[in-house]
Amino acid sequence: MHSRPTEEWQPAHGFGQTVRRPVERRVHAVIALTIVTMIAEVVAGWLTGSMALLADGLHMGTHAFALGLAALAYILTRARALDRRYSFGSGKIGELAGFASALLLGVSALVIAGEAVARLFDPRPIAYGDAIMVAVIGLIVNLASAALLGLDHHHGPDDGHDHHHGHGLDTNARAALLHVLADALTSLAAITAVGLAWMTGWLWADPLAALLAAAVILKWSVDLGRQSAGVLLDRQAPDAMRREITAALESDGDSRVIDLHLWSVGHQAWTLVAAVVTHGDAGPDDYRARLPGRPDLHHPIIEVNRCRGDGPEHE
Repeated sequence: MHSRPTEEWQPAHGFGQTVRRPVERRVHAVIALTIVTMIAEVVAGWLTGSMALLADGLHMGTHAFALGLAALAYILTRARALDRRYSFGSGKIGELAGFASALLLGVSALVIAGEAVARLFDPRPIAYGDAIMVAVIGLIVNLASAALLGLDHHHGPDDGHDHHHGHGLDTNARAALLHVLADALTSLAAITAVGLAWMTGWLWADPLAALLAAAVILKWSVDLGRQSAGVLLDRQAPDAMRREITAALESDGDSRVIDLHLWSVGHQAWTLVAAVVTHGDAGPDDYRARLPGRPDLHHPIIEVNRCRGDGPEHE
């Protein structure tokens, strides 16, 4: 029997999810800005009788809900970070929130597209002054929100980079950013199209611009959903990272990696299960010591298979 309590041999159950990230405070600031704008538009719409202002104020409420989802995900991620009931930590709570936001973005794009198609076949008069005023307010608020979320540190909604490796926005923050960018895009499209319709009388310009904006938002939704779903479904890490790990484990020239599972368990958090075959006497701890010194690699498990004269041995 061991003379030391078994608790001393247990590794810490941490996957880098206990730290409060700076982007959290920016998400809270954007929620506050959105709620203030929502209240101001609803009150102004009620007092002036402007349905455009009232409708946009109510729309801001759905926007605040989506952002609140992101804020709640951060709180739950930290609260459950050390809970051993979650085998690989709580990092996927943010991915789940990101996937939900992708669905909300997709639904909003389809609603916009449906309304735009209806307006193409049945043009309606536009209250040009009110429409442009609301669109300008929305554009200003959403550009300010994008700046608060750190747009200057982001490569764009679809930059093709792996946002779980490096210092980019995590999926949850990216989802919040995409919501404000989607609103900014629809506001910009509305300003352009309504202004054109006001000058020329081309009522079809407004729904056509809305259709184009809906198409862009739908693409963002699909990209965000694909990214978050990949983490939720334990998609393998990028090839470059897999090659780096394989090369490290095979660095003695004798060992060969025969099985490798390397996947994300949250933002900047990876875990590893690998099997190697060798003629040497190196043990699992020796192979773990060969791994790159990555602070984002947690709880690596290495199985060692030894080639002996009478067949393989496992360790």
